[in-house]
Amino acid sequence: MKIQKDFTVRLGGNSYADTPHLLACKGEPVLTVRRATTNGDLQVSLDIYDEQGREVAAVRETDLVRGDPESFNVSVTENQFEVIDCQRSRVVCNIRRRANARDTDIDVSLLLHTPDGFLVHANPDQTNLRIRSSEETLRGRDAALKIN
Repeated sequence: MKIQKDFTVRLGGNSYADTPHLLACKGEPVLTVRRATTNGDLQVSLDIYDEQGREVAAVRETDLVRGDPESFNVSVTENQFEVIDCQRSRVVCNIRRRANARDTDIDVSLLLHTPDGFLVHANPDQTNLRIRSSEETLRGRDAALKIN
């Protein structure tokens, strides 16, 4: 999935620019999204945890590098990146390029546990995490969504 050089991400009711870490727990990134400088491809770093906070899988760039390939499916198309938890039949992470986007280039949806076992549910419009502002474009944050 190719993305433009300066892209904006819509997540949890806000838009984020120059913020590669989309989800962090206690200062450690759980989900990071970048653009490869060589070819413009989307690069995703995602750590997947279970309800007890144990790491069960990890994705780097577009590959499952840790975890059971029978349990997690990573799918990449021209317009979408998706990780599916096959055992629970649910989408853990969905990143899609928006057609006709003017100021938001990709939308992100999450349904995953953090290292402390908390279940994060977020889509482009809302999240179950408490955030201070919404409907804004925020730039240069250390993380879009933070859990302390």
